[in-house]
Amino acid sequence: MLDVLIRSALDIVRRAERLIEAARGLLDRHDLGEAERHELDYEIERLRDAVLAVEEAVRSLARRSERWPQTARVHALQTTLH
Repeated sequence: MLDVLIRSALDIVRRAERLIEAARGLLDRHDLGEAERHELDYEIERLRDAVLAVEEAVRSLARRSERWPQTARVHALQTTLH
C-alpha cells in the first residue's frame, strides 16, 4: 500500500515538473506583457519550490519505509527479550 502511495506521489512530481517546463516555454512567448511574464515566473518558482518539497518528503518516506520491516523485527526481538 505504501509503495503504491510513493509511486503515485513521484508520478505527480514528474507531471508537475513537465507542467513547469511547459509554463517556462510560455515565458518565451512574445505576446505576454512584462507584468504577466513576471507573475508567471513567480508562480512557476512557487510551484517548483512546492514540487521539490513534496519530492524530498516522498523520497524520505520511501527511505524510512524500507527500514520499517527491519525496525519492526528489532523492536519485536527486544520486546520478546525484555
